[in-house]
Amino acid sequence: MELFSELGLAPAKDGVFARDSSHSLKALFADWRQFPNTLAISDLLTLWHQDVNYLDSAGKPLPLRMRSRRQSFRSLASKAVPNMTATQLLAELKRLKAVRVDKKGLIHVRQRSLRIYKDRRHRVIHTLNSLRAFINTLRNNLNTGPDKSKQLFHRVAWNTEFDIAQIPHLKIWLSRHGQSLLEAADSWMLKNSMKSGRAVNKTRCSTEVSIGVYLSVSNH
Repeated sequence: MELFSELGLAPAKDGVFARDSSHSLKALFADWRQFPNTLAISDLLTLWHQDVNYLDSAGKPLPLRMRSRRQSFRSLASKAVPNMTATQLLAELKRLKAVRVDKKGLIHVRQRSLRIYKDRRHRVIHTLNSLRAFINTLRNNLNTGPDKSKQLFHRVAWNTEFDIAQIPHLKIWLSRHGQSLLEAADSWMLKNSMKSGRAVNKTRCSTEVSIGVYLSVSNH
């Protein structure tokens, strides 16, 4: 309840949390289903940093023109986010400051992942989605019991007497190593996703998978 309050979701008369009287929490999740920008844009940024067709000889993302006979932002957008037009996607990326456009019209990517917490709409959706994903992991592991083959990976490094003065150093350590782990996981999943173009049995279904790393600090 405190988390929803932080997000600006107030309890409605029927007991369902809402941003206002006309938007229930259920409606917000439905809204998330209709608003794939957060995940889709992340896919585009990942693809731009990994697909050899959009990298230079040094392995860095190429600046792209909106339209081009070879690599273009339009072709990248249609590959990563087919349900959004390239123009809409570019406008959203510019608003989030994930890309910049120079005087020659070249589009430069500025970051590999979205800075979610700078935008309220993405912040709310990302928080609820992360909460839902974590709950799904806990629920799955509770329901499967001792059957390790069906449990999802869930481990926690726990320390009850950590030096508070060392937290800034721990954050730096985790940012460095956690980012490396997530980028490696991102690359592996991209290569094995339905979007990769690899030979996949067409009768197979796709599903949403997420891997998260987080740091929790208790307030005493």
